[in-house]
Amino acid sequence: MYEIAQRVLTLLTEPQREVTVTVGLPYEEPTGEWSCPYRIDGLAGWEHERKVSGADSIQALEIVLTVVRSALEGSPEAREGLLVWEEFT
Repeated sequence: MYEIAQRVLTLLTEPQREVTVTVGLPYEEPTGEWSCPYRIDGLAGWEHERKVSGADSIQALEIVLTVVRSALEGSPEAREGLLVWEEFT
């Protein structure tokens, strides 16, 4: 994946760990659809590359940001208040 954006969050466990969200460059599929890869490292079950698809590259980017936000907010770690972005702590 060619990375275009990344954010590092902190998991307030003992010891603290990092959760890294990486978004890749959108690319056109042979079908004409556009896909955007992403990866969330540090949360159980997310440690492999995934992708979302859209009608064009902008839509794929919009969808990937929505999916990542939902995955992070819906994680057990976030629901327990253990997942923070240092910018807002």
